[in-house]
Amino acid sequence: MAGRPRFQKGQVTVRGGWWVLRYRDYASGGKRESCRLALVADHPDIRLIETAKAELRFAEQIAKYLAPINQGHVVSTGLTVGEFIEKSYFPRLEWRKQVPDGNELHIEPSTVDGYKDIWKVHVQNNPAAKIKLREFKPRDGQRFLDSIPQTLSHQTHLRIKNFLRGVLTWAIADGQYEGVNPMEESKAGGWSKKSSAPKPKTEREIKIRASNEHAYTLVEVAEMLDKLPEPARTVCAVAAFTGLTRSELKGLKWTDYNGETISVQRKIWNGQVGGTKTDAREAGIYVVPLLQKILKKYKDEFPTVGDGWVFRGNKLLRPLDLDNLSRRDIPQHINGAWFGWHAFRRGLGTRLNEMGVDDKEIQSILRHADINTTTAYYILPNLDRAKAGLKKLGSVAQKKYGIKA
Repeated sequence: MAGRPRFQKGQVTVRGGWWVLRYRDYASGGKRESCRLALVADHPDIRLIETAKAELRFAEQIAKYLAPINQGHVVSTGLTVGEFIEKSYFPRLEWRKQVPDGNELHIEPSTVDGYKDIWKVHVQNNPAAKIKLREFKPRDGQRFLDSIPQTLSHQTHLRIKNFLRGVLTWAIADGQYEGVNPMEESKAGGWSKKSSAPKPKTEREIKIRASNEHAYTLVEVAEMLDKLPEPARTVCAVAAFTGLTRSELKGLKWTDYNGETISVQRKIWNGQVGGTKTDAREAGIYVVPLLQKILKKYKDEFPTVGDGWVFRGNKLLRPLDLDNLSRRDIPQHINGAWFGWHAFRRGLGTRLNEMGVDDKEIQSILRHADINTTTAYYILPNLDRAKAGLKKLGSVAQKKYGIKA
């Protein structure tokens, strides 16, 4: 029996004086294969039991050997859409996760996790998943999108559509589907105006909706810095005055901070250390004097140890779990007025805009590759400022231009 195809990392071992990679070739019935990596004698600094060290030393060779196996290629004309997703598309994504950051083929683990959630919740048990891949037509794609609950937002519908469009794009590239992508002309539904949004039914839905729409004010930030214990206080201070994301905060090391500027070098998502999302995210972030003092005081209390993580657990010295921090150590100190980590980025963009900072400068501070992202999602409207602006316009129209009522 061939066994179930899956993403492989292989096993490094020693055999006959050689470092050897062992793996299974499921395209050949699951047969065990092996290949030589290097002579043991050529690497005397690696002990025979240090297989993890050997994996790092020969990582590039291992990736080349396993790439053809892990790219998700399957040969079958009878696969359903669901079978193709499981046997080819997801293995392909797992392979792309291993491609180094900066390469166009690299995909973020968080993106893959999101795709797997879409698969489980919206696709796996849908009739569309049972259709033969080669027989999937545009009408099937539209029927699938129409079957998704219209109580979900238009953005959610678009994410689901884009997932299936990506599946079909890979099927075409891999020679498993012929013709134009059947999802290209399909129309995504869902509500697009807040007035059309269904009212949240549970307390959790209410909190999620509020978190997605909130931008912390300076009053809220001041209350946090006044009431929170360490390390929550300094984590929130860095988030508020730099706009770092949760994964960037978790991956911050003292070597990334020179006393005046923070240069983001990595992020951590679900325990996986990766590179920055875009080139723009690597830009240095100026640390205001207030935050410089907060960080100095914090470092005196939590000096550099181990791998040098700025925010770390005390026992294992690993990066601090910010989810646990936000559940256990923050809300009770600020009367539950917690809207998540991303509200700091939204807050920074919105407050800078209120202070008259140019949108282009805000884009630079938040390190967005596209200014449209900054203006659309990180600068929330201020009704009071809008009202004051219109009042000023009316006054100028009357006094300077003589317009009468």
